[in-house]
Amino acid sequence: MKRKNLVNGMILALSVVLIRFIDIRIYDMNLVVTLLILGALIYGAMRIVERFPSLEEPVSKQTSFTVNTLVILFIFLVFFIFKL
Repeated sequence: MKRKNLVNGMILALSVVLIRFIDIRIYDMNLVVTLLILGALIYGAMRIVERFPSLEEPVSKQTSFTVNTLVILFIFLVFFIFKL
């Protein structure tokens, strides 16, 4: 697995949490608007990540597993703490 894949997974998780937080706590958006903003945010962030050649290096399975586990725990904790 490449570092870019791990970063893309983090982008997906953080984007969903951020948009959900904005939707619930700051401004109640329409579902279509929420999905369009989420898609644009994910697309833009992934396009930026593609520009970094250092993210093409491989990552060990243990590091990949650890990062993925931390991302999942982060999602659950944020949704639990902020009651999203």
